[in-house]
Amino acid sequence: MKEKKSERLLFAALMIIVFAIALTGCIGGSSKPSKFYLLRSMEGSQSSVSRSSNATPVSVLIGPITLPAYLDRTQFVTLKGRHELVIEEYNRWGESLQDSFYRVLLEDLSLLLRSAEVYAYDRSSSISTDFQVVIDVTRFDNVAGGDACLTAFWSLTGEDNPAPLLKRKSAFREAMTSSGMAGIVDAQNRTLTAFSREIASAIRSLQR
Repeated sequence: MKEKKSERLLFAALMIIVFAIALTGCIGGSSKPSKFYLLRSMEGSQSSVSRSSNATPVSVLIGPITLPAYLDRTQFVTLKGRHELVIEEYNRWGESLQDSFYRVLLEDLSLLLRSAEVYAYDRSSSISTDFQVVIDVTRFDNVAGGDACLTAFWSLTGEDNPAPLLKRKSAFREAMTSSGMAGIVDAQNRTLTAFSREIASAIRSLQR
């Protein structure tokens, strides 16, 4: 009798454990799905670009580009107050932010300069270009419920002169024009567009 009672108690205990595990899976197993976002190049940048006889030809090497370590993640980062970072676990970039930065700048500058000779920096390559843009980004995020911010120190060097032809600190701030994460991405995108325009303007001024 005692053995049968012990077996019944053991079986009951096992069933409770199984039920508890199943209940935990039902409660916490279906997590909120993540959403993924991309930065986009300027409108019209997908149109064909070639070296035109009517424009001064220019070739540009973009990079190295460095971003702060707090942005080295797939999740969105929002600044709350002066010192607190909020990591958006379910809102993520579809690619590394550094890759996005390179891709968008390359496409934007190609369009703005009307040049098919805009290249991303690669340590193993030996591309000879008219200009090189070196960029150190110190901020690329948004204030909680507010503006998107981009701050970068950058320089332009020429093909035959290692000394910078230009050194500049640029800071851009764009207000959200729509709510939610899509509005945040759009505002950040506009800061990068403004940065592209400033670089292109500097290059054209040095060509004269």
